[in-house]
Amino acid sequence: MKRSEDVDSGPRRARRDALRRILASGALALAPTPALAQASKVNATSAGTGRSAVRRRAELPAANNLAADAVASRRERLPILLFFDRDECPYCEQALREYLVPFSREEWQGKALFRQVGIDRRDSVLDFSGARTTHRALAERYGVLLSPTVLVVDANGLPLGEPIVGLLTVDFYGAYIDNALKSARAKLAG
Repeated sequence: MKRSEDVDSGPRRARRDALRRILASGALALAPTPALAQASKVNATSAGTGRSAVRRRAELPAANNLAADAVASRRERLPILLFFDRDECPYCEQALREYLVPFSREEWQGKALFRQVGIDRRDSVLDFSGARTTHRALAERYGVLLSPTVLVVDANGLPLGEPIVGLLTVDFYGAYIDNALKSARAKLAG
């Protein structure tokens, strides 16, 4: 007879593996690794963090002026997708390259605004009310601790659904984003 901890069921293993991936994403942001040291770097430092920012192969427009985005969102009834990432997050790179950037340029172009927010960056941004803040403070305001996190909001910056945290099930990640955007558009059309 096997003990219960010796039996590793499929759902239990999937949950454990997903949790490990999420935790690894956060750990990578805190501890440099040799593989990350070889990534191409930007000459400027990462907005006050004292380290160079990793140049990604795929990026969304940075969140710089969410007040202006709010005007466009209100006028055209567009949801705003906020993608929260960290500089050294390989899952963020994958989510951007395989899902978010293609969605923003193809299927969802003109139907939603996509903005990228660096959880670990002090880049300046105007929030939805026009007040100056930083990417890091914006992430804290939404309670975002893990990366990648996708949050779809309205013109007031209010969430239109639950956040998508981590890159848990790659096979369904695109569908999660697509469903979140479709649901948000339906609420805004309301």
